[in-house]
Amino acid sequence: MRYIAVFLLLVNLAYLGWNLTRPQEILDPEPATRPLLNTGIVTLSEFERDSESQAQLNAVAAQQCSLVSGFPTQDEAEQFLSEARDAGHLGALQLLGDALPSHFRLFLEPASSRAIATIVLDAISERLQAENLDIDSYLITRGSLENAVALGVYEDEQTARNTLERVRALGYSPVLDEIRRTDGEIQVWLRPATEERINESEWLDLTGERPNLTRSENLCETLVQAPQFQ
Repeated sequence: MRYIAVFLLLVNLAYLGWNLTRPQEILDPEPATRPLLNTGIVTLSEFERDSESQAQLNAVAAQQCSLVSGFPTQDEAEQFLSEARDAGHLGALQLLGDALPSHFRLFLEPASSRAIATIVLDAISERLQAENLDIDSYLITRGSLENAVALGVYEDEQTARNTLERVRALGYSPVLDEIRRTDGEIQVWLRPATEERINESEWLDLTGERPNLTRSENLCETLVQAPQFQ
């Protein structure tokens, strides 16, 4: 009996040791939360925002953009573009063909009114005449430089800079502006800001003194490689 008791004691000790040393059972991790299925439900604010965006896209798609041609110089095209933007239209300048050597223009910054600009023109004209400086000065009456005093256009930059220094010595602060040129056509893209197209009365207002200009129209969304409207 004593041997049987000792044997049972050893068996129990061995079973206890096995339970203490065996690897613990790995429990399955908690299943990941599955995302909710898209039920197709849209909130009112999302619907209104999407509807507004789609309406804007539809409006742009229906707009007629105009390609205006017939400008003899970039300067005239930029003046036309400035007037079109002042009228509320969007536009961009496009130069076709190969680039030609630039010309350079000198001018005094635009005055706040035509009367002040005229006074500045008279004053500088007298100074130029007194100093025997043969500089063609005149008043710019339209475009982005309206009410500025022009001091000539020069074919090379060095001549323009020499003239700039002479005018500066008289106490004025002229600005040197580069005029890009091309052997191809100079065009202006126009897009109405809100309406579907630029109507005839608006077109006549822009081209009243420019009978040489022509335009063609097409849907804005069909234009290929059109410049960025601003």
